[in-house]
Amino acid sequence: MELFSIFFGAFLGLFVPTSAKAMQQTLSIWRRTRSLRNAYLYMIWVEATVNLIFAVATYLYLCKVIRPSFAFYFGTAILWAFQTQLLPQIIANRVSLIMVDKKKARLLKWVLFLLISSVNISVFCIWIPAHMGSGSTFVTLNLIWERVEKTFFLVVDLGLNLYFLYLVRYRLIANGLTKYMPLFKFNAAIVFVSTSMDILLLGLLSLPNPYDYVQFAPVAYIIKLNIELTMAILISKVVRNSSDRNDEWYSDENRTPNGTHLTSRTATGAPMPQRNSFFPGSGRKKTNTCEETASGHWPTYHCEQGQCKSIVTAVTTVAESGDGSCKGDRSQEGIMKSVTMAVRTEDGKDKEECSITARLT
Repeated sequence: MELFSIFFGAFLGLFVPTSAKAMQQTLSIWRRTRSLRNAYLYMIWVEATVNLIFAVATYLYLCKVIRPSFAFYFGTAILWAFQTQLLPQIIANRVSLIMVDKKKARLLKWVLFLLISSVNISVFCIWIPAHMGSGSTFVTLNLIWERVEKTFFLVVDLGLNLYFLYLVRYRLIANGLTKYMPLFKFNAAIVFVSTSMDILLLGLLSLPNPYDYVQFAPVAYIIKLNIELTMAILISKVVRNSSDRNDEWYSDENRTPNGTHLTSRTATGAPMPQRNSFFPGSGRKKTNTCEETASGHWPTYHCEQGQCKSIVTAVTTVAESGDGSCKGDRSQEGIMKSVTMAVRTEDGKDKEECSITARLT
């Protein structure tokens, strides 16, 4: 069996689960938004379709079903250009989700587009003439330039993934959002798989048949696409997971004899809470008595039980990105924790609300 046939079979085996993941995410976005007008969806489906066409066309060419021609080489180069443009943009889209400065995120995408476009144009000018037999000069130049081009894409892929790891580690986890640790660990492990695809592609340039390595290109890119789809699923799960072990503000050790909680809040090294901002809380907890005992810089509040029927407490954690999307102090990014307490009267209305807010940076 020819080596290119093995590559083609491997591609088909990987294409099915990758397409299933893409369909799953498409249906999820449709159920949530009732629309498919989404740049991310466009990119993943075009990337998958281009990989399929590229793999089939290359396989038929190596099987001598398709004859060598300028039209075939030019079409192959166009498909390859789509492959190399879309995948880095998908990774850059993932990176931009964490970047605070959206202008820098857009700049990153444009820089990638321009750099990769310059490489694409050079391949059109060198790779096509080399395979068309335009002369030994183009053949020699192509042997050198292909290695430079494959190294370039290896550096781009590795650089984007390392930058993503840096942002997750020092923008999220370092600020107390430890629920992103599984995302960090998964990407740290999977970056070796993604980079190894570029290394293999670079190594296959030494095959006796100078075109066999082309059949491995769709295998490498479908694996990378599968990785990006898996990362998107993991990011979605982590974002929906509100449990953060380092953000537990209610202590199970402090309970009153009648089963109610005594609320204890600890903020290590946190600045003095401010009362001038409030973020509406989503979780509420009823108790029959209320006494807050603070540690560190937190003040102590006492509520008189005889003045109300119950006490309602709401706790909210808000990650400020510095882009003005949240109310309150926007002078610096960080993690804001807000606690509000209200006296709930017998008619069910909340009165005499008070809140405290602390920034964990």
